[in-house]
Amino acid sequence: MTAAPQHAAGAAAPAAADTLALGDTIRFRGALWVVTAFHGPRVFLDAAEPVEPVEPLIILQTAMTCAPDFAVLDRAAPRSTLPARIGEFSALPRDVRKAAEKWERHVEEVLHEQAPYVPATTPPGPAFDPQRRTLRQRYQAKAAQLTQAGDPVSAATVERKCAAWRKEGLMGLVDKRHLRVAAPHGRVDVRVVDIVWEVLDDERDRGLSPGTLSRLIDRVEQTVRARYAHLLADPATARGLVNSPATFYRLLERLGITAQNAHTAAARRAAGSAISAQRPGSRRATWARWPGDLVQIDTTGLDVLVLGDDGRVISVELTIAIDVATRSIVGSLIVPKRVGRTGGGGRWLAGRATRSFDTMQVVAQTTAPLPARPGWAPETLMEGSDLPFEDLLAADPRFAGAAARPVIKPETLVIDHGSPFISADFTRACHSLGIEVREARLRTAVDKAIVERAMRAVKTGFSQYLATYTHHRLDLRGKRVRKQPLWTLAQLQELFEQWVVLRWQQTPHGALRSPFTPGVRLTPNQMYAALVSLRGYRSTALTPQENRKLLPAVWVRVSRKGFQINNRTYNLGRGKLDPCRGPSGLTAQQGRWEVHYSPDHPEVAWLFNHRAEPDTDPWIEVPFIHRRLLDDRWTEETWAQALNIHLATGGSRRDEAAITRATAQLLRTATAGPPPAATGPIPRAAVTPRPELPAPTKSHDDDMPPLDPNSVRPFRSLDRPAGDLFDTSEPVRGAGQSLEEFLASLPGLHPPSPTDPGPVGDADGMTRPEVTFEAGNAPALPTPGAPPCDEPDSPRQGDDQ
Repeated sequence: MTAAPQHAAGAAAPAAADTLALGDTIRFRGALWVVTAFHGPRVFLDAAEPVEPVEPLIILQTAMTCAPDFAVLDRAAPRSTLPARIGEFSALPRDVRKAAEKWERHVEEVLHEQAPYVPATTPPGPAFDPQRRTLRQRYQAKAAQLTQAGDPVSAATVERKCAAWRKEGLMGLVDKRHLRVAAPHGRVDVRVVDIVWEVLDDERDRGLSPGTLSRLIDRVEQTVRARYAHLLADPATARGLVNSPATFYRLLERLGITAQNAHTAAARRAAGSAISAQRPGSRRATWARWPGDLVQIDTTGLDVLVLGDDGRVISVELTIAIDVATRSIVGSLIVPKRVGRTGGGGRWLAGRATRSFDTMQVVAQTTAPLPARPGWAPETLMEGSDLPFEDLLAADPRFAGAAARPVIKPETLVIDHGSPFISADFTRACHSLGIEVREARLRTAVDKAIVERAMRAVKTGFSQYLATYTHHRLDLRGKRVRKQPLWTLAQLQELFEQWVVLRWQQTPHGALRSPFTPGVRLTPNQMYAALVSLRGYRSTALTPQENRKLLPAVWVRVSRKGFQINNRTYNLGRGKLDPCRGPSGLTAQQGRWEVHYSPDHPEVAWLFNHRAEPDTDPWIEVPFIHRRLLDDRWTEETWAQALNIHLATGGSRRDEAAITRATAQLLRTATAGPPPAATGPIPRAAVTPRPELPAPTKSHDDDMPPLDPNSVRPFRSLDRPAGDLFDTSEPVRGAGQSLEEFLASLPGLHPPSPTDPGPVGDADGMTRPEVTFEAGNAPALPTPGAPPCDEPDSPRQGDDQ
């Protein structure tokens, strides 16, 4: 093997996990290569041990790093892989897990200066103070402490445990005897299996043509008899070395060897797998040298009301990840906030809180560019920003059309003691990606001061400008906040991402100073452009199998009908799940099987078959049986809400098809949006009926006789002459005029004819003339204050009286 050039290794910074550097010696396609140059997405490789002159190899970096035999061979921090699954530690017996967690506390006390959950004000013990004791002295002090406590161990054991914990995390402290599984080749001696691969490798090295399986079996038996002749005389020691032809054929079938692919299978086995990653060393909490050296993550309430998926007004929580070196917000997610419990149901009201899967999505955002949304301003694009767009686009085509936010993968992630961050799923996912997780000390503000201050800046620069902003103090909160226009959760997420790109990433920060211009404040994008040259941008992609290990794990029982996850049945047709039917053999999980799925895409789940043969894919993709009834994208939250609607209408939990149709109807309702405002009258069915008023009480007696119109006596006429009504002292004109003449002088009035009936008499003997008004000839009303008259020149009435 040819080592990397010393000048290349000394000129560049130490290579981090998931990066490539000039001078690295790698393994690719069964050969050793040296990385000599980069040109955009292409990598130039030279042969490390050329037997004869070989032309340099130019290949896409993605195609090279995704190859099954790719590995970096000469680096202190090799390419990260996933040595353990999220659910692997949970499958171990309880006493084994307790012992590993106990050792982890001792190891952290030796390496991290203090044990977990110890206040920062408590000074470290004299035996483990790094200012007074070397690392080897601390090993000896821990061994003496455990021996005195009744658990005798040596300093070498403590050192070995510390090295295993740095390399593999918590799984490195597990007793390896509990990780042993039965050999896939049955009772055949393992030395026979090694001879099978030895014979195939010898044929492939000598350039011989592959033959039949019977020829391979004959050569293996000849090698066994020649090498282990002294053991074949004793039947007890010869067990497993001498096998029948049928046993040999079954062994070759388990090893995946056929007459057509014998040499190919041997070459694939010789290539091996990628090298596992090592944990980076611990560094200071608030000081970083390059992008990704230290990233802080935290969750807080956003002080904003939004419209939930069910139409209710809810509060939200914001989770952000901020890079210490550049002050860039490299990941963000807004989720509903739970505020209380319902009566007796045990479910949270108004949504849910941040879960471990949500925090994993924030970490995942740090590894990919942020795509610009339709309708965003041109200033949000990376193409016109201070970021080195052309260089980044040449290294990663995903930057085309991306927003002006850098991609910074964390090397060390600082978290608090919240349940989403200290969960096993989040910790295992970060360790699998080569990210060191460090818990902030209790009551120590400096450990997470940057992300806490960034949260305050978000509330003052973003939240308070929204109409539904709620102050963190109740006495200062507006009285009509809930009546303001509300944003939906998706709209608020898009608004915040646009604010991060336009404002946060392009606003000068007081803590960002360039070493070349220390008097000028830089923006986060400008600081990233100045520091990216120290590390470069050469991220490597994970394979689909490795990505599935990052999903949440559940344990299920597999039957003829498949398995269930949250009241959903997953199954494959034609008996494809028959090898996994029945108990799994994992006693710690009561015979259940490990399944991974995404809550954002629950239409498919992946079952991990730990009994799979070597060189085969152990992941089995199992779809939801009623997935064809759902055309739109749906999530775990949508399914839970549709289940509640289905149960409220009297449905059953076992009717999965009805729940699926309820989910489809809920998605259609959400797609259609709210109904249009009504323009016509509101129907009576939609108006809340008013309470009926009591009937009014009757003012008369019920025994009163009915009214007879003929028995009503008319109102009597005047009992004095009309001339007596005027009290004027002037002489009255026309005093000798009779009543009939007076009435005849009025316009529209005619005296009664002789044929007309006489006047109606009153009870007192007085007579009253009948007055008839003709249509359209009504008498004119007199002017107020003037005496009535029929014509302008006619004398006033009553002159003769």
